[in-house]
Amino acid sequence: MGKKRITQLLEGLKENQLHELHNSAAIYTVAQVAVNELQQQSLQMDEPPIAALPSTPPIIDKAQLLKQYGSYNACRKVAKERGIKFSRTPSWEQLATALSYAEAFQQIVKTYVETYPYPKLKGTKFELVFQ
Repeated sequence: MGKKRITQLLEGLKENQLHELHNSAAIYTVAQVAVNELQQQSLQMDEPPIAALPSTPPIIDKAQLLKQYGSYNACRKVAKERGIKFSRTPSWEQLATALSYAEAFQQIVKTYVETYPYPKLKGTKFELVFQ
């Protein structure tokens, strides 16, 4: 073989190596993206899901309030103990709705704390204020 032919073959070999290197880099990039995506999905699966919020809390009616607490004043006292403050004297409907919402808030917070416990908060009491 002549020098010219050997040079052509070497050039072809270099060109093939360059294409293979380029293809290998592309394959590596695709594989790395896939690995990253799988790792991300794995991390998301490890996190416990947050409980869905109730769409509408069941509203207690006047009869249930009277049965449970006995009187309007007792209902007001319970509402006050739960941190519910009204700008004026509430109606039975407002009392019932506020107490129902307070129950829903309590359930949401309880679910969250149970889902994401933090040992150093053990014994901590939360008093939520909404305005």
